Amino acid sequence: MNPGYIFALSACFIWGLIFIIPQFMDGFTAMEVALGRNLFYGLISALIFCKSKVQGTCRYPRIVWQTALRFSLISTIGYYTCVVLALRYSSPAICVLILGISPIAISLYGNWKEKETSYKNLIIPSLLLLVGLGLINIPYLETTTSISSYILGIACCLFSLTAWSWYVVANLRFLQRHPEVRSSDWSTLMGVSTLFWVMLFALFIIVFFSPAISLDQYATPNPALLKFLSGSAVLGMLCSWVGAFLWNKACLFLPVSLAGQLTIFETIFGVVFVYIVEQRLPPLLETLGLLILLGSVVWGIATLQASVKRTLPRQCP
Repeated sequence: MNPGYIFALSACFIWGLIFIIPQFMDGFTAMEVALGRNLFYGLISALIFCKSKVQGTCRYPRIVWQTALRFSLISTIGYYTCVVLALRYSSPAICVLILGISPIAISLYGNWKEKETSYKNLIIPSLLLLVGLGLINIPYLETTTSISSYILGIACCLFSLTAWSWYVVANLRFLQRHPEVRSSDWSTLMGVSTLFWVMLFALFIIVFFSPAISLDQYATPNPALLKFLSGSAVLGMLCSWVGAFLWNKACLFLPVSLAGQLTIFETIFGVVFVYIVEQRLPPLLETLGLLILLGSVVWGIATLQASVKRTLPRQCP
């Protein structure tokens, strides 16, 4: 069995937590949730980097650091901030529905960059993904928010979709073209770069918006602050560093078109986590949607593998 499947599924399992953890961090803005996650990600990465630096095992040229800075700005600060904003201003259902399209976007965009298979092989899995996502989310698309807030939430979803799709393809191509960059080191470099952006962003807020900032809720321990710190720690350490490490490992074994299709498991795990938190079983329509999503991935894997076998050169007798 291709080990890339195990790494990819493990990463998606962890990433599925990002759809439910922010819902427990009441009393804090979307920006605070995003900064909390990225701050913990940066701090743990900085500690790992310092240890590696002392041991002399994490030495990379400037071009690698520049790439990490660019990727981290888009994939952590930009992407996740907009995800949290989308969850707050639209609804979890519409957020999951739009971001759930990312496997299609990643597969099509990645195949356009790498030309791994015919686009005809991606049509049926893509249609199945759309049908499955629709069955899961259509019953929940009603919203009580204002039209302006709903439009803002959808815009944030679309930006997150674009940013994530670009990042997954660009990150996979970078790692496959630079095998000297270890998966753990790349996760650490991305985290250190994220810490740089967090500190820069925090400095910007302090300089220009300090009168509007209230630090009272951070001054004394309270249950809400404990939830916020715990949630930020899980998001930063587990969802960011560990999730990125597992996905980086998967990138070494999977073609970009297949990796894109496997990201649908982030949505599947996210939906399952919602059922667990709400302590309920999925209704028939949602169960059918989940099964169709799984079927789309199985179809995509089988089709892509068959396509790869047909393109392999014949061996001489």
